[in-house]
Amino acid sequence: MTEVQELLVERDAGILRLTINRPERSNALTNQLINRLGAELGTVNGDGSIKAVLITGVGEKAFCAGADLKDSDTPFQFDHSVYHTPFANLLRIGQACDAPIVGRLNGACLAGGMGLFGLCDIVVAAEHARIGLPETKVGLYPMQVIAVLRDLIPRRILAEMCILGDPLSAAQALACGMVNRVVPYAELDAAVEDVLARIRDVSAVAVRRGKYAVRAMDMMSFEQMIAFAETQVAPLALTADAKEGREAFAARRKPQWPNR
Repeated sequence: MTEVQELLVERDAGILRLTINRPERSNALTNQLINRLGAELGTVNGDGSIKAVLITGVGEKAFCAGADLKDSDTPFQFDHSVYHTPFANLLRIGQACDAPIVGRLNGACLAGGMGLFGLCDIVVAAEHARIGLPETKVGLYPMQVIAVLRDLIPRRILAEMCILGDPLSAAQALACGMVNRVVPYAELDAAVEDVLARIRDVSAVAVRRGKYAVRAMDMMSFEQMIAFAETQVAPLALTADAKEGREAFAARRKPQWPNR
């Protein structure tokens, strides 16, 4: 009997595609799956050929319903002898990823799934997708995911989601600026591929250095941010990508990025 792969991994045309394959469990997370996701994301910064990461789930029901509370490998069986939880480590790795992460919201995104959602730079959602933090309804609170959501979701909307536990529709999430596009499910793949194609068209070097700079400035004052930012302009302008970009602009042709 062939073992079912709970994380489908594909590298194709510069895209690392990570697909959670547990549709019978609403693509819920186990520690093993969390560690696999972290391991794959951890390869991105050392691989300049990857222009973007795509995260999604199998099926139409769920992107990711959070931690699998029934599995024997549930993230809620804690080892108190270690400092970090597997899920927190996954969020650390995802936050440090220099390549853009695109989320394909094929269905419900709940609880710990919102942690994956929070790692995404661009999110394309199907119309039927729901986005929520229902932890208080089972006596918990979305402690870890707040770290990647607090700067993404308006404070009062985040508070309501955390306290009441009620999900938002995809349309509501779009109105709040939480997702970039909402499309009928039948158009989801085309919309995602359009985003990925447009990422391929821009300089991966510029995007990676930009993500690094934005992350570095997160905890700085304005004076610190602007001082740091001005140190980043000249090195970026000296890259082969920047040289090619200027030459392509002058020649009115499409750039051929060397990715260095």
